[in-house]
Amino acid sequence: MSEDKTEEIAEDIKSDNLTETAEPVDNNHSSIKLSGLMGTKLGMTHSLMDDGRVVPTTLVQLGPCYALEKSLKTKKTSLKIGFQDVKPTSLNKPKLLYFSKLKVKPVKYVKEFDLLEDTEIKPGTEIKADVFKEGDIADVTANSKGKGFSGVIKRHNFAGLRHTHGTPQNQRSGGSIGACAYPGRVWKGQKMAGRYGGKKSTIQGLEVIKVDIEKNLIFIKGSIPGSNGSLVFVNHTRKGNGFRNN
Repeated sequence: MSEDKTEEIAEDIKSDNLTETAEPVDNNHSSIKLSGLMGTKLGMTHSLMDDGRVVPTTLVQLGPCYALEKSLKTKKTSLKIGFQDVKPTSLNKPKLLYFSKLKVKPVKYVKEFDLLEDTEIKPGTEIKADVFKEGDIADVTANSKGKGFSGVIKRHNFAGLRHTHGTPQNQRSGGSIGACAYPGRVWKGQKMAGRYGGKKSTIQGLEVIKVDIEKNLIFIKGSIPGSNGSLVFVNHTRKGNGFRNN
């Protein structure tokens, strides 16, 4: 693709010409049933239940996400959705061309979620937090907080050495990492000190306490991975039935 064509696409997106020329989008998002959504972790708070219990909850803002296109798999149909608007100047040529073909505004994150009911969805359709409802069970995935280089006690919950009977000043060491003659090396996966956190982490079986559709907010019981403001993926649980009324 020529440089002139690429610049023309970027200018069209920047001036919102693509949005004006696109077909009218039906924002009736309540009929779309997905396996999950993307969102942003806002922080933790607490919720007062009907029985008087105070439950620690995490506040997540889901979307608004936008439908892009369907993707046919072997047995399931998935839907590509986008999240978080981004400036066209921060995208490369292939991504600019992709969004221009769909006639939608560019987004920062694109991910596929399983489409539970195969319905007609136009590109640009807004998807809100009503994918979930109160009482659903969800699995939350995000990058955990990075804690830097950590020792074996913090990283692997080692007990450490005793502090009596002549033990030298190495109570927090990892101890032996292998024998001498055999195997004569350190086994793969040996628990040692190293970088801790900053990895993809999933917590399963979290209950959705409350859903605010107008503000795209959901309240999830307990804590979830990631720092405040980080990207999170909330899915209906894959273990058992994640839907309240099904």
